[in-house]
Amino acid sequence: MEIVQEFDVKITSAKTILLDIEGTTTSKSFVKDTLFPYASENVLSYLTSNWEKEEVKSAVKALRELAAKDKSESVEGVVEIVEEGADNRDAVIKSVVDNIKWQMSLDRKTGALKTLQGLIWEQGYKDGTIKGHVYDDVPDALSSWAASGHRLYIYSSGSVTAQKLLFGNSEKGDLLDKISGHFDTSVGSKQEVDSYKNISKEIGCDQILFLTDIINEANAALEAGMSAVLVQRDAETTLTDEDKAKYKVIKSFADLPLDTVSAKRKSVDKEEEEHPAKLAKIEEQDEVITESVEMATEVTESVEMATEVIESVEKSAEVTKSVAEVTDSIAKTTEVTESTETSSKVTESIETSSKVAESIETSSKVTE
Repeated sequence: MEIVQEFDVKITSAKTILLDIEGTTTSKSFVKDTLFPYASENVLSYLTSNWEKEEVKSAVKALRELAAKDKSESVEGVVEIVEEGADNRDAVIKSVVDNIKWQMSLDRKTGALKTLQGLIWEQGYKDGTIKGHVYDDVPDALSSWAASGHRLYIYSSGSVTAQKLLFGNSEKGDLLDKISGHFDTSVGSKQEVDSYKNISKEIGCDQILFLTDIINEANAALEAGMSAVLVQRDAETTLTDEDKAKYKVIKSFADLPLDTVSAKRKSVDKEEEEHPAKLAKIEEQDEVITESVEMATEVTESVEMATEVIESVEKSAEVTKSVAEVTDSIAKTTEVTESTETSSKVTESIETSSKVAESIETSSKVTE
């Protein structure tokens, strides 16, 4: 008789579920036996057919920079990528292919490698060559958890693009509508505590349950304040007695009892999800108001300037009027002066005439 596990209330009451992919939702063999070989086998044809696309150029640039960094750090066996010239396209493509295969042989998980792999896989998903694998219990669990008010997120070393391709083109159909968001190593390594703190901060929730098959990932999540449950899908996932004593272990998502999220909590979650859109709308309205205020201010300043100009013109007119009045006054003064001078001349003439008359009288007397 199978023993039914009892789960801590922190696990059963979690509002948000963070899911690992490889070994948790998806078979490790799918990644190892399907995705990786497809990328390796098709990298040459993909690059040859899509060399001029901007996303490919960007991926190659990142790979070239990584190769240069590897060389500067004396990474053993690094394959450099040839600088592109006028007529060496084939040589450049060959060096990129060799670099990709070298990295994959070492099971490297660099961002530059993941980006190009994602582009190659995208082509395979689109033409139907690849279908994403998920365990049989995954679709029902995702649907049930989402319906009961839980928010679901994915955290994988694979790029966000690759994650969306897998769940959007799975053997069980498109599962993306059940997933609220995705995280990759851009938030940090999966075995670093800060990575899980970054995720908690971005999600905005402190009741997060992380499901993974890797003990070191569970430890990091636990230290960051999350709860964690180990998933042991097959014999490939080996766990020690110490691991099993520290964490609850499930073989299927159906083994995990989760409480239904309350209607109130659903409402809060919905508001949190809608908040960015509302905030963006408010910011947009604020921008319009700010622009209107600025325009009104400019108009007010223009009116003030016009008023100053009018006042200046009026003052100039007053000055002109004053100048005219002064000019008239000067003219009148000049006329008075001229009249005075004329009067003086007349007076002098009269005086002269009087003197002449007196002289004549004197002469007459002498003659007598």
